[in-house]
Amino acid sequence: MLERNFKKNFQQRLKKAIKPTAILQYKQDATTVAGFPDTLVVLEGITIFIEFKNSKNAKFQPGQKEWIKKLNDTGHFCFVCYPENADEVFEEIKRLV
Repeated sequence: MLERNFKKNFQQRLKKAIKPTAILQYKQDATTVAGFPDTLVVLEGITIFIEFKNSKNAKFQPGQKEWIKKLNDTGHFCFVCYPENADEVFEEIKRLV
């Protein structure tokens, strides 16, 4: 499955289950921070960061692991989501809400 299709399906599932205020896509360009997670799920009182991958074996871009660690270490919720762990991530997000 293509990453964009997986991401779209997962986001639709989230919209139905937790009704976020917004789901924002972070687009990389020359002015953005390299490696920052590509999706932000905005809820009342919490923001969840998600880096989508098309498989558990997908490579990380420079800076991605560092941003994920930094966000988690500073009290944010940041997940790496791929088809093989999508149900786990989904359930964890539902528990946070």
